[in-house]
Amino acid sequence: MVRLKQMRWVLAGLLSLALLLAAVPALADSMNIAYRGSSSVTVWIDGNRKNAITAEFYTPSTYQDATWFGYCVDPLQTFKNPIDPGNPDSWTGPEISPAVTSFNWRESAWLMEQYAPGMDWLNDPGSVNYGSSAVKFAIQAVQLAIWKVTLDSSATYSASDITDTSSRFYTGSSAAANLAGSYLVALSEYKSTHGGAINLSGEYKINDQSDRQDLIVGTGGTGAPEPATMLLMASALALGGGVLRRRRKKA
Repeated sequence: MVRLKQMRWVLAGLLSLALLLAAVPALADSMNIAYRGSSSVTVWIDGNRKNAITAEFYTPSTYQDATWFGYCVDPLQTFKNPIDPGNPDSWTGPEISPAVTSFNWRESAWLMEQYAPGMDWLNDPGSVNYGSSAVKFAIQAVQLAIWKVTLDSSATYSASDITDTSSRFYTGSSAAANLAGSYLVALSEYKSTHGGAINLSGEYKINDQSDRQDLIVGTGGTGAPEPATMLLMASALALGGGVLRRRRKKA
């Protein structure tokens, strides 16, 4: 009888240990991130002026055996560490009132794959000079375009949408806004030639928390600008002080 009780205590102890170990991955699954290439910009959201910071987020150390980079998809909240990234299809959208109902995270991911410096960084760490004005300029253009498709989702976009003062989201005219406008046009052209579908080559997650900024983060992928927009992009980047090394893909 004594031995049977001892065995029960041992089994109970082992079960408790197993439950504790099973809980560890969930506790350790938060992502710590930092940001780089920051610059300031003024935007308007529902007519309210906001002085914002554009930057590219990244993981200083690997998360789930990979490095990640990302952008803000919720400009009204503040950044806090750590984040809890999850299935982007479960994203409830940015914290804004009245609520945005037609957001499409794949548009943001497509813009990242095509134009974000972080994609070059993933493919060749150390290859991007985040202190350069050209890189900061490119990051700002990508961020502006992402905020536009997040807060003002549309079937098609035009270059002037980014500065349209009747929109929920807009910014003032600038070289970065012009470049962001060209990205929106390229996105519309891509959707038109692909039947509205958006094909992605990387893996993406979205942090969806009520008390901090929602971020879309991605890893992998070999995206490249559509050929029709490469010249326009290069011309606009030249205004920022240089041209980023861009990825190419077969037509």
